Amino acid sequence: MKLTFISDTHSLHAQLPPLGSGDVLVHCGDFTGRGNLVDTMDFAGFIAAQDFTHKIVIAGNHDRCFEDERRLEAEACLHDHGIIYLNDSGVVLEGLKFWGSPIQPAFFDWAFNRERGADIRRHWALIPAGTEVLITHGPPWERLDRCTHGARVGCEELLTVVERIRPRIHAFGHIHEDYGVLEREGTVFVNACSLNEQYQVVNGPISLEIARALPVRLRPC
Repeated sequence: MKLTFISDTHSLHAQLPPLGSGDVLVHCGDFTGRGNLVDTMDFAGFIAAQDFTHKIVIAGNHDRCFEDERRLEAEACLHDHGIIYLNDSGVVLEGLKFWGSPIQPAFFDWAFNRERGADIRRHWALIPAGTEVLITHGPPWERLDRCTHGARVGCEELLTVVERIRPRIHAFGHIHEDYGVLEREGTVFVNACSLNEQYQVVNGPISLEIARALPVRLRPC
């Protein structure tokens, strides 16, 4: 299967380079600027038009309408466009087990904030063993989580669960400055942020090929 990952497009999806085609397109959250429903509808139409068999989306801290009183309307917008929306939930596609969560360590007063420690740990405890493709908005600790000023801001509690479950791919965004791919102990970590820290579209989609019982292979975009 060919999986393509993007993230943190912040309503600038129309400026993205061509995404190509494949089996699964995944957006790792922050597809709007401030969680506007009109922006959500425009994004849903864009994703629906892409040449992929399946489309998976999770929300991010900017996508407020997926956590407040507009939640049902926002989720219905994605569903009506044939997009799979994951929120501490999973889906099996062609035998491959995906799990997605928008939660990240508390960051100002944005959406889906949870305090480090027990508060966020209860979300990661929901990730089932056997998850093969894990999608979270924020990164785990020391995995493509370095900010411009040098600080690591990933989630320690998430890393603990990832090291125990060992998904084949863990995709995320949130930290615009650390876009890229990293492999550790059999897991391919993907920071798929499409925008840099100045909110400019500079990064292309990241595509991987994954097959049953075979290692993940990088695929040129």
